[in-house]
Amino acid sequence: MALNDILFRPLPLRNITLPNRLVRSATCEGLGLPDGTPRPELAALYARVGAAGVGTLITGFCFVSLEGRAMQPAQCGCDTDTKIRAWQDIVSRVKAAAPDVKLVMQLAHAGRQTLRAMTHTAVVGASSRRSRYFREAVRPLTSIDIARIVSDFADASHRAQAAGFDGVQVHAAHGYLLHQFLSPGTNNRRDEWRDGARFLTAVVEAIQARCGDTFPVFAKFSAADEDGLIPGDTVQHIRSVETRISAAEISTGTMEYAFNIIRGAHPIRQAFEVNPLLRPVPRPLRGLFRRVFLRSVERRLLPFSENYNLEAATHIATRVRAPVIVVGGFRRAAALRLALADSGMAAVSLCRPFIAEPDLALRCRNNEEWNSSCTNCNLCTIHCDADRPVRCYRNR
Repeated sequence: MALNDILFRPLPLRNITLPNRLVRSATCEGLGLPDGTPRPELAALYARVGAAGVGTLITGFCFVSLEGRAMQPAQCGCDTDTKIRAWQDIVSRVKAAAPDVKLVMQLAHAGRQTLRAMTHTAVVGASSRRSRYFREAVRPLTSIDIARIVSDFADASHRAQAAGFDGVQVHAAHGYLLHQFLSPGTNNRRDEWRDGARFLTAVVEAIQARCGDTFPVFAKFSAADEDGLIPGDTVQHIRSVETRISAAEISTGTMEYAFNIIRGAHPIRQAFEVNPLLRPVPRPLRGLFRRVFLRSVERRLLPFSENYNLEAATHIATRVRAPVIVVGGFRRAAALRLALADSGMAAVSLCRPFIAEPDLALRCRNNEEWNSSCTNCNLCTIHCDADRPVRCYRNR
């Protein structure tokens, strides 16, 4: 590959320069202890990806408080100072194997997209509207609650900084709490927080007040969702923080129709075995669901297509000043390079292909014709809802 390969050029951003334009997007690794402390095995996973040459590695979503835990039992957290040492050990091991890689911790609050059995407290959200998927009663957050959560994000970011992370990514996509304030389908408030970008702005400002204005902050957005959010809205949301963030990563959708986030196969039978929401369903009812309801559900699901978020990300990138990173459906080296050269993307990120091929960056560097071995079977995605470490179920 030529020395001027666009995919492997450094990327200067606000407060940080990425070694290249290839990003491992946040991936649920399933390597947290019951209290959310990261397991040591996480370092080996990150080191393998980093040593192969990826420029930036974003962790799986880490909860900022117990209230904000998601339903995945092996989710990692950054909610207490006692977890800093474990994260420090992971960062040190990864940097020893891959000194140039930039490590970014993704921080999230699940909001209404969780289970009370996991958080052991009331499920909260932008409004009282229940999730059709999680079906839990939702307590609307008060202004006092919101101020507390803003502080939770700032404190978690400071812990990540103390652990040696190069930056944090605020998760404002996929229907989690910040997205719930940004989406018209879940934010029907009548107070000052009706402007959902106000919450997002408060979080980013609080992180920089706590960690310093030079500490890199990224943000992840869904360009659109099933409840009325459109790319034009996301443009406005990015504009509210674009002078403060290093880059905006563009995805799509919410957990209401989770397969629309990732596209591909729908392994429902396996989901009934491992998903905390579906596992309690009696076996006779599982068969009834598959016979009677599955087809109507699948009609709402979008088929996989290559680079399926690129059009929306390109629309957004031409209307904001913040650099844009796009994730979703990249499976060929040529497509990665075209997104950078022709669509104005600052960087490209992938998730499932890195599960199938942890040395993906090296393969892309050495082979212009690289095609991912990921078949979009989504078995890795289904099993991330259990307490199993992430792995590819096709490429053993």
